[in-house]
Amino acid sequence: MRYKDISVKKIPTDIFTGVIIALVSIPISMGYAQVSGLPAVYGLYGSIFPILIFGLLSTSKQFIFGVDAAPAALVGAFLTALEVQSGSERAVQIVPVVSFFVGIWLVLLSNLKAGRLVSYISTPVMGGFISGISTTIIFMQIPKVMGGTSGTGEMFELVKHIIKTSSTRLNSRIYGICRQIRSCQT
Repeated sequence: MRYKDISVKKIPTDIFTGVIIALVSIPISMGYAQVSGLPAVYGLYGSIFPILIFGLLSTSKQFIFGVDAAPAALVGAFLTALEVQSGSERAVQIVPVVSFFVGIWLVLLSNLKAGRLVSYISTPVMGGFISGISTTIIFMQIPKVMGGTSGTGEMFELVKHIIKTSSTRLNSRIYGICRQIRSCQT
């Protein structure tokens, strides 16, 4: 790092920017951890410690670094294919091993300059891929908003889980509303 590029006048602005980015990235990273089959706390770790380490060791003034949706969805799908329960101790054991081997593949593909192949993938295909991941993440999180557990599996399993969660919670809410109405009438 070149210390002559650091300006004392910019430090408060940089700190403020860092706090704003953290406020946005931490909940997203926690959600991605759950999508990948890990407890949310691992997303917290992944959104803070690697970024601090990279920032302290990097010589770049600008960098983009953080947890990403695509790998999280792929790891979550991998765990589902293995029939490993999301958030379980087994998932916590498997994900680091998968991450290690993915890292080896990334280094290998980088050395082979395989990134050039991405230019042959059309924008609509990439847009569809990103839209599919976004939709899956949303469908996985809807039951949690209703007080249930996160869904897993393909789209049909997710929709079935949403219907099951909403019907269970709906019965409880109707019962609660009826009791509230009765208590107001007396």
